[in-house]
Amino acid sequence: MKVRYLVWVTLLALAALWMGLGQNALPEGPGRELVLQKCQSCHEIGFVTRERQTRERWDGLITEMQGYGLKVTPEERAAILDYLATRLAPGAAAPAPTQTQAAATASGAAVYNNCIGCHQATGAGIPGAFPPLAGHVPEILAARGGREWLIQVMLYGLQGQISVKGASYNGIMPGYAQLSNAEIAAVLTHIATQWGNALPAGQAAFTEAEVQAQRGKNLTAQQVLSARQQLGLR
Repeated sequence: MKVRYLVWVTLLALAALWMGLGQNALPEGPGRELVLQKCQSCHEIGFVTRERQTRERWDGLITEMQGYGLKVTPEERAAILDYLATRLAPGAAAPAPTQTQAAATASGAAVYNNCIGCHQATGAGIPGAFPPLAGHVPEILAARGGREWLIQVMLYGLQGQISVKGASYNGIMPGYAQLSNAEIAAVLTHIATQWGNALPAGQAAFTEAEVQAQRGKNLTAQQVLSARQQLGLR
């Protein structure tokens, strides 16, 4: 029952998150229309375009989606897999921000609206699925490399079990590489200074230059998880 609860909590929270994101353009290529037709029925398409996976991983994800009810013929499945494994493979360029996104005011509070479905308006998170930001972000920032790691989480996502103050969390956070450097810097500064949080002594607000320095590393969510383990957090 606990596993089933966590699965549904994760799916519902991610659904709220996907609905809050703007649609990113899919790269042109054979199979694009099928991806739009089949994937967009459940996901905001921006979630798909942010992913960079190997052919094997895309194959596994399609199988997972079929388990959730995705209906495709063998021919459609092959075309979708070929498209994803070619156009959204590791190392493929992330979709450029739209003009609307680039022109948006980089308000941390406004960007955080994309995060509320998982981390809640109070920063408390969801037990077992999504960790609290309140009280935990300053701990991350105080750790050596923690500031850079938070940027990496925003850019590349995080997947796998983590522990915060003795409690375990095992939700899935997608990357937000489609956001501008200014938007990522703004939302990180926001979560570092809300709900009683404060930047550690000697640290200032996040900058666009800091975010840019972490772009292009093409990390996987699992690599970001491994990097967290090096921070010495409990």
